[in-house]
Amino acid sequence: MVRRVLVALALAVAVVTPAVIGLPDGGSVAARCGTGSELSWSLPGACQHADEAPPGVDPTEPVTTAELRAREGGSEGAYAAAEELGVPAPTAAAASSPAVTCEGDGVAGYRVQAMYVVESGRTNRFAALQSSFQLWAAGVDDVVNRSAALTGGVRRVRFVTDPAGGTCVARVLNVTVPAGALSSFNASIAAVQALGYTDPTRKYLMWTDATVLCGVASMYPNDSDGQANPNNGSYAQYARTDSGCWGFGDGAAQHSVEAHELLHTLGGVQSTAPHGTRAGHCWDESDTMCYADGGGFSMQQVCPAEREYLFDCNNDDYFSTYPDPGSYLDSHWNAADSRFLIGGGNGAGGGTPGAPTVLGATIAVNNPAVPGLATQASVAPSLPAGRTVTSVQWKSARTDCSFTTPTALQTEVACGAAASAATTVTVTLTDSSGATKVITSPLTFATGTARPVTVSLGAAGQWPAGGTASVCTGAAFPLAARVIDVASGQPVKGLATPLTKQTATMTAPASAGSPITTASGVATQGQTATVSTTYRGRTVAGTVYAAGAPVALVATPARCTTALSAGLGDDDVHYADPVTVSGALTASVGATPVAASGVALAVRLTTATGTVLTLGTAKTTADGTYSLTVKPTATGTVSVTLAASTAYTASTASAGPITVRIPATVLAGAVDKTDVGHGQAVVVTGTLRRDAGGVLTALAGKAVAVYVAPSTGAPVKVGSATTATNGTFTASVPLKVSGLLYVSYAGAAGQPATRTDIGAVVAGTWTSAVTATRSAGSVALGGSVTISGSVTRTYAGTTLPAPGVRVKVAFQPTGGSTSALVATVTTTATGTFTARVYPKASGAWTATLSGLAGYTDDAADPLTISVN
Repeated sequence: MVRRVLVALALAVAVVTPAVIGLPDGGSVAARCGTGSELSWSLPGACQHADEAPPGVDPTEPVTTAELRAREGGSEGAYAAAEELGVPAPTAAAASSPAVTCEGDGVAGYRVQAMYVVESGRTNRFAALQSSFQLWAAGVDDVVNRSAALTGGVRRVRFVTDPAGGTCVARVLNVTVPAGALSSFNASIAAVQALGYTDPTRKYLMWTDATVLCGVASMYPNDSDGQANPNNGSYAQYARTDSGCWGFGDGAAQHSVEAHELLHTLGGVQSTAPHGTRAGHCWDESDTMCYADGGGFSMQQVCPAEREYLFDCNNDDYFSTYPDPGSYLDSHWNAADSRFLIGGGNGAGGGTPGAPTVLGATIAVNNPAVPGLATQASVAPSLPAGRTVTSVQWKSARTDCSFTTPTALQTEVACGAAASAATTVTVTLTDSSGATKVITSPLTFATGTARPVTVSLGAAGQWPAGGTASVCTGAAFPLAARVIDVASGQPVKGLATPLTKQTATMTAPASAGSPITTASGVATQGQTATVSTTYRGRTVAGTVYAAGAPVALVATPARCTTALSAGLGDDDVHYADPVTVSGALTASVGATPVAASGVALAVRLTTATGTVLTLGTAKTTADGTYSLTVKPTATGTVSVTLAASTAYTASTASAGPITVRIPATVLAGAVDKTDVGHGQAVVVTGTLRRDAGGVLTALAGKAVAVYVAPSTGAPVKVGSATTATNGTFTASVPLKVSGLLYVSYAGAAGQPATRTDIGAVVAGTWTSAVTATRSAGSVALGGSVTISGSVTRTYAGTTLPAPGVRVKVAFQPTGGSTSALVATVTTTATGTFTARVYPKASGAWTATLSGLAGYTDDAADPLTISVN
């Protein structure tokens, strides 16, 4: 973490009288100022915190006038920081100008008064340093303005100014106080107050020519939002910087102490801020106002080091010209709103509104809602420049709440008629950068006098005024009850609608179910009727709604006349590609349309040869429409058919011809080595893909085989692999045959076989070398001797152990002419071997490698063993 070169004193309020100050919101002393060991009370309502000295700076050491004149202040550093962070800025040269914004007459209104303060009897350096004070004041202004630019706004310090050649400079007062008056912050405040500097419309920015401390300022620990905040001109406030800490902010990882102290008087940082300490600072580095102040928090590096020059890392604690809606600064004191800044508060002149830097939003829900009725909910996004909203998702903590358009910025939410306890509505926004914003609002409910409702019945899509509806004999149809709130005319959600049915042969009605109304106010129950049936529906009284008067409907069954329509989503596809078949089934009894829902329709394909293939079964929805995704595997004509029944007449519709093409198979392969010793592994890789008219897709889970075709004879399969989900494959195969290496795919229905030639490979012959030694040169008859050795193999200049090869051990007696095979052993993974022999006569023992494919023959030097 970059350690700041300068830190500042904070939290000391010492104004005219304790009776005037008090606690701005009545809070307790301990709660408002914290409990750090460096905190102490100086006046009611005021806190004082003494800073540690920064590394390399001793504020008690005098500083020469020449050294002070060389200090540039905050402008250069703030300019460079803004440039590094991508904030548009004037030229670097302008950052070192003493000019500040001219506003009004330079005196009226809420302003910052710059002051040089020196004790009587000490050298007054005002004349020598006046231009430096004005430059450093401009630097403070530049820090404020660059910081405002981070959130798209403009803020300037409203200094008391003097004209200067067409521009303005800060008016710096030359103030002399009694000897000893600068021994403490309280003493210095009392001294300048005695001289009349007590104007609540002023914040006194004091360069005190003393060697007591680094910097200190007054701040009210009050986070209340609005222009009445005590830090916004309720009392005179003071910021003091001693000479050792004047004019910094233009070096690596520095900040302007004067800007730090002035920001305290503007009301930052409140302890309630998301990253606020209990001693008036922040802990999310890098930031002008953040450092380890003993306020109870450890520092964390959150923002880049360049932010050390500027205010408010991530603009979420104390300074933002465009706070994230719903955030802390949106509802608490924000120093960027100060009327001591041009463009802030209700001060006159200049300034522009800021712009969002993070995705934000505000939510609005029309409360209270009536249970069962829809109420409006909306979200207003706050988007950084160049971003758009990519998704909206509404939800509620109650499972019985639903939204009319859950992915729109504006929607309506309706909860069940029995809802009473408050719940919440939450919306999640996502923008084009991938950022998300989740905000929640309460949803409350109003209950009172029972609200009257009307109930109506419908059947098979008919809502007859005369109470009679036609249905198809024996076919399922929806019986629907619609409930409407009389006062609003809105549908009611979540009401039970008890239904009964009765035919001419029934002595009493029977239950037909008790469905619950949806957000459309309609409750649906499936029914069938083969004879004329009377249905009745009603609602019962509850805490919100009065009982709905019973209504009746007569369902009259008859055989329905039908007609079908059908169409294809695409008429030219590749084998087994998905195609949508859709259309509608209409049914009627005479001139009365009857909704045909839940009706099964056969979808078939007839080839040119007359073969009929079943593609699937579609079912109609409540309005008679249907849609089915099929995967045809042959060219032909698609049709949709309804078989005749007691409920419906037969009907057929042609969806039209379809051409089904066979896709190509694309196989690619490569090998990592083309020339290896016999039996060494090569790695074959590749991809297997389907080419459907130029659209390539992976073929997953398919077997591919690896072959080598020698110059003579049949190809030899040397390995295989299965493709991964992305169509890739890898096969490690031992190469024992030289020739053309290729990979093949055997094909499947609708996917042709193919092969790809990779190229010539060589399985070279190893040059063998056998060595052997004996454990003894002589042995007693019946004793044993261990013969051990190794086998190596060499190819293309590389020598390796020869594992797993069989070595023959033969014996030839002294004076004999023939050898006898005594033992056969296999080499280890390191190419070594061991054989125990039991000589019965003197002679020579030889270890031999011979007749092994891919290896030259070789024999070790004979080993002579005598038998005593």
